[in-house]
Amino acid sequence: MRLLICMCVASGCLAAQDSTKTSAPAAAQQTKKTAAPAPLALPKDAVETEAGLYRWTDKDGKVWMYRLTPFGVRRWPEASGATGQDVTGKHDGMSERTTAVAEGDSIRFEQATPFGKRTWVRKKTALNETERRIWDLQQKNSATSRAADKE
Repeated sequence: MRLLICMCVASGCLAAQDSTKTSAPAAAQQTKKTAAPAPLALPKDAVETEAGLYRWTDKDGKVWMYRLTPFGVRRWPEASGATGQDVTGKHDGMSERTTAVAEGDSIRFEQATPFGKRTWVRKKTALNETERRIWDLQQKNSATSRAADKE
């Protein structure tokens, strides 16, 4: 009886080994098909318009902008505003992710970033162009919301 049980177990193990041998090449073929695409590279004839920003025209005449980032090369069409970048590469969506609160003669800015909240304080007289735009937008939005609340 023991001999019969051992033979059944052994034949089951051999069958399992045969099935793994036939499924391994199939798994390898699937892995090859789902491999990550090659990283985006900067074209050789791209022209640098400012530090880290390049402009390139493809064979169809479409103009592309390239930006060197710590995470690799980014590309977008020149006239596109969908990526949150204009031709100069400044982020248009920064004002949407940033809040501003007045604190006496200063303004406290809070910006949501992928790495957490970034907070800084600036005197009202020392605001740069972006901070001024954010502050004006914040005041406009708060005035609009107060007017809507009165109605």
